[in-house]
Amino acid sequence: MTTARNQIDYSSPLLKLSFDLRSSPYFVKDNQNLILYQTAKQLPVMQGLSLVDVYLGRGHSVEPHWHPNANELLYMIQGEIVESILNPFTLQLLSYRVGPQQSVYIPQGWWHWTIAISDQARLVVSFDNQEFDVIYGSDVLRKTPPEVIQMIYGIKAAQWAEVIKPIDKTVIIGPPDTREF
Repeated sequence: MTTARNQIDYSSPLLKLSFDLRSSPYFVKDNQNLILYQTAKQLPVMQGLSLVDVYLGRGHSVEPHWHPNANELLYMIQGEIVESILNPFTLQLLSYRVGPQQSVYIPQGWWHWTIAISDQARLVVSFDNQEFDVIYGSDVLRKTPPEVIQMIYGIKAAQWAEVIKPIDKTVIIGPPDTREF
């Protein structure tokens, strides 16, 4: 039986209803700080949904970012994090200490970041879009021309260029060094 909405034949013997996220890394910093993902590309029956499995060691973070096309629901599996969210309407910074079996909802387009405050933190994030988009803070910082920063904020272009020089790629999971926490 094929549904008109998504053209999936649920009666097909070839229907695939399972997927191993371990085969789909989104980002790997090391074996304790990584992100796995699943979208409709990996499992076509996931119409209107995406899933991310995040592993963080203490002191590591998912850098500030936002999702222009999806709401997010974060569910903590193991360990503890602090999830911080900037409310764009009130400019209030909301920070939540989140442990196992707790969740945080992040509306579409809201700036947010995650910091692990325990070892072996694991969280699962679901999105209400089958192909979620993400805009990372490191990309905004490094792709904004220093001359624009000078013109708008009064920070000398050469100084700004020197400050952001170490940010030469998208960060995703920081910090960039291997120091102990």
